[in-house]
Parts: sequence; C-alpha cells; structure tokens
Amino acid sequence: MYEIRFSGKQKKQFKQLLDKLSPKVKDKIKDILQNHPSPSPTHGETLCKVERKGKLYCIEVTGGDRILYDIIKIDKDKKFVLIRYSGNDDGEIRFLRRHAK
Repeated sequence: MYEIRFSGKQKKQFKQLLDKLSPKVKDKIKDILQNHPSPSPTHGETLCKVERKGKLYCIEVTGGDRILYDIIKIDKDKKFVLIRYSGNDDGEIRFLRRHAK
C-alpha cells in the first residue's frame, strides 16, 4: 500500500479538489493512489484513468481537473505517492512546462 504525501502547498489544493467531487469519485481516487497508482494497459472505465505525462503520472478527474504525482519506491515496505499538482487542466499545462522537462 502506498502512502500519500504532498509537495509544497499541494495538500490544501488536493483537499479543495476532493471537496468538489462526489463520494464515489473521492473513494476511487484514493483507491487508485493508495493501491495501484501505476497505469494499467486496460482501463475498465474512463473515469479516473491513470496516464503517464513525461516523468509524472496523471489522474484525469471529471470536469477537466487533474492530479499529477510521482511514485517513489524505497523498499518493499516503503512506497510513496508524491502529489505534485492538483487542479484544472490549464494549470497542469503551466506546471508541466515549468517542472517536467
């Protein structure tokens, strides 16, 4: 199981993003981040699918919102998901231009 950590001020933005969503979507996002954050070859649903964007992974949430994160594996027991950005798709483009070169 992966532990969720945040980069900079992302904890507040992540919580604001989750507050806008329904409980079902919140649970699905938390499940993806904690249990299987890597992209899979088959996406059963188009909701909350995981993609690779440069060096980061991306969850496309409904309404044009995105969550960008890194997967960090130190040992078998120490695995982290580092949230780097959460917000709308316009902010995602700006973030990727600055940080994911």
